[in-house]
Amino acid sequence: MSAYSNYYTSADTLLFVESDHIKSSGTPVLLDKLETIAFSEGVSARPVYGIGQPIFGFSNVGNVLVSGELVVRFVHQDYLLKAIKHALGDNQLTTQDAASAFQNQSAAEVRANKVQADVSSKISNSRILNMPYYFNLRLVLNNGNLYHDDINKELVIKDVRILGSELVSSVSMTGPVNVKYKFMARMVT
Repeated sequence: MSAYSNYYTSADTLLFVESDHIKSSGTPVLLDKLETIAFSEGVSARPVYGIGQPIFGFSNVGNVLVSGELVVRFVHQDYLLKAIKHALGDNQLTTQDAASAFQNQSAAEVRANKVQADVSSKISNSRILNMPYYFNLRLVLNNGNLYHDDINKELVIKDVRILGSELVSSVSMTGPVNVKYKFMARMVT
């Protein structure tokens, strides 16, 4: 049996959201509802031609850009948001958690908090703009085998920013409802 006949599979893929900042009080979070992760890394190098030259003389250095998609099963509208915030150490109350905090407040305090929440929601109701960014995605591929040592392969997608989201459901299939996030990142290491 060849040492390279044990291929990486999707079944052995783990994805963690984590912070790259040493001062962060967050901990890596496993995205246990991961359906798909796909990314591409490219360089925007272009040829540079001399005046009147039909063949380029050299190419510029270009810029690195990583773009990709992350698909998770829909279990809650804030599933990814909460995972990112926890990984970054931001343990502030979300809108969902704030409801339980109202139980121990007076009526005047509840009204004051509601007015403040209404004002802040008018300022920015975009879920994408409110999504934290510059977090890392650690992709762990594990094809464990007794015949060779390289059982884990880790790729870190650095400084991720979510650019868009899409709810995906198919009437003709009985699979789960998914949320697809488009992202860009600085680099893959």
